[in-house]
Amino acid sequence: MFEVAVLTMAASRIRRNKERTFLIGMIITFCLVILIFRLFWLQTVASNELNTEAQKNWIVNKVLTPKRGSIYERTKKQKLAWEVDAYVFGAELEQVKDPKKTAEVLASILKVPKQQIEHKLTSERKKGRKSIELRFPGKYKYPESVFQQVKKRKEQDDALDGIYAFPTKKRAYIGKLAAHVVGFLNSEDYPVGGVEAYYDRLLRGKSGNKVYKKTKDGIMVDDEPQKFSPPVDGKDLVLTIDLKIQKQVEKELEQAMKLYKAKGGTAIVADPKTGEILALVNRPTFDPNDPAKTYDSKKNGHNLAVESQFEPGSTFKIITLAAAIEEGKFQPDAVFQSGKIQVEDQIIRDWNVNGWGKITYREGVELSSNVAFVRLGQMLGQKKLVSYINRFGFGDVTKRFGKKTGIDLPAEGRGYYFKGTLYPTELAAVSFGQGISVTPIQQVAAVCAIANGGILYKPHVLKEIWNPETKKREKVIKPQGKRIISSSTTKKVRDLLRDVVKKGTGSNADLPGYHVAGKTGTAQKPNPNGPGYLKDKYVVSFIGFAPTENPEVVVYIALDEPSSSTGDVTGGTVAAPLAKEVMKKTLQIREVNKRDQRDSQLLK
Repeated sequence: MFEVAVLTMAASRIRRNKERTFLIGMIITFCLVILIFRLFWLQTVASNELNTEAQKNWIVNKVLTPKRGSIYERTKKQKLAWEVDAYVFGAELEQVKDPKKTAEVLASILKVPKQQIEHKLTSERKKGRKSIELRFPGKYKYPESVFQQVKKRKEQDDALDGIYAFPTKKRAYIGKLAAHVVGFLNSEDYPVGGVEAYYDRLLRGKSGNKVYKKTKDGIMVDDEPQKFSPPVDGKDLVLTIDLKIQKQVEKELEQAMKLYKAKGGTAIVADPKTGEILALVNRPTFDPNDPAKTYDSKKNGHNLAVESQFEPGSTFKIITLAAAIEEGKFQPDAVFQSGKIQVEDQIIRDWNVNGWGKITYREGVELSSNVAFVRLGQMLGQKKLVSYINRFGFGDVTKRFGKKTGIDLPAEGRGYYFKGTLYPTELAAVSFGQGISVTPIQQVAAVCAIANGGILYKPHVLKEIWNPETKKREKVIKPQGKRIISSSTTKKVRDLLRDVVKKGTGSNADLPGYHVAGKTGTAQKPNPNGPGYLKDKYVVSFIGFAPTENPEVVVYIALDEPSSSTGDVTGGTVAAPLAKEVMKKTLQIREVNKRDQRDSQLLK
């Protein structure tokens, strides 16, 4: 019995061993099946997805940034904006041993408060960041000199361990000169204002890319990249700006701003035969090299020459005069009673409230009589006057908004007018430049048409486009214009405007050696909070050209709310003398021959 029991136990043990072996074999087999299935899945079904994920780690797709084009003045001898080498600083946070000490050292070099640097180093580390860029408001890209300071300090001690520099490019500018024309790139390399913004597509070029395999250290594995598209550098732009004239106008306007304590000012110098802008200046202004400290979009960011809209006052009378002559309504020797005129229930007065008695219309132009121009407007009638204002590029004054000149600068204003049929009082006001708002560049374009014989040109600041790689000119900007009035009419207008300067309200703009023609303007500023006008608040202006016989240059000057110890602040006393100086320097720079050589000594 005992032997039987032993045999039974042995058989049972063998059976359990077999079962255990079978079970283990089944488990192993099941695992192998799963493994084989997984391998099959990875190599077939999921292979594309996994391959894509793997490539993210060992395939680099690097964007190649093009070089931004340079901006030149008209001779292409002087750059106004260009690229320079610069550096961006970053930090490997795990390597920064003492954030406080690092911040103290960097603060004096980067000109950033040490508290800002320390906060950035510590706060970003707490967030789990391993590396960061040291970017602060207005402080991001630094010149070679700053890089050398950081490099030298790193060699001396370990205070700057973990701080690294990366080469990049930075925009540089000639300074405040033509700031509103050129514009600038902000800390995000986004163009703000001027040519930088308007022609950004041309200047920025086209990005390229390079695709290649890399090692874990970032080194390219193959001799050649898998894909390579070179960047296309931006175009170089040559502007119409004459740097010599620009410098002189900047100087003259700056002095006038201080002398008359004006709120703002603008000056434009244009070539009437092409529409080219030779100089454009605004005050207040900014330095494109340091916009973080000097630029304020509300205080000095507006290009007043093309954006500001204000009542032109008497300078607008040039349009009414040209229309009246073209239509045969202007009789220079006809007589009228000056002083005042009643239009419906309103009385419109001359700036000399007592008038000058009975005077001729020629004298009315010379003296800038409001009454004379109201009468001319009435002779023309609404349809004709509105038509001529539109012809001269201002748009339809019976609509709410006017028409842009199309100048190649951003944010151009278009004028602000009436809406609907003009009442007689509104027609009268328009005749002498009141009740409507226009831009300085609109006025310059219109007067250029008077100066050049009747062609309205589109004002522009771009002269040429160059290829920086081939060093060849790709395009020359040709004048775009159309005839709007007869040359015989413009000659008569020029002669009358010459008399305004020779013996009328613009006498302070007269320039010995040249025949200067032009018109003054003294416009009251409308009350922004209600009807009527602000007391003793004016925009004074002058627009003119020279030489009268064959104008080579048009000059526009405007000062906002000037003041004087004598209290005499008009276009004739403030803007005209400034225009004279600008005209004098401009004609000399452009080497325009003097009318009378005997007067040449007076110009020196």
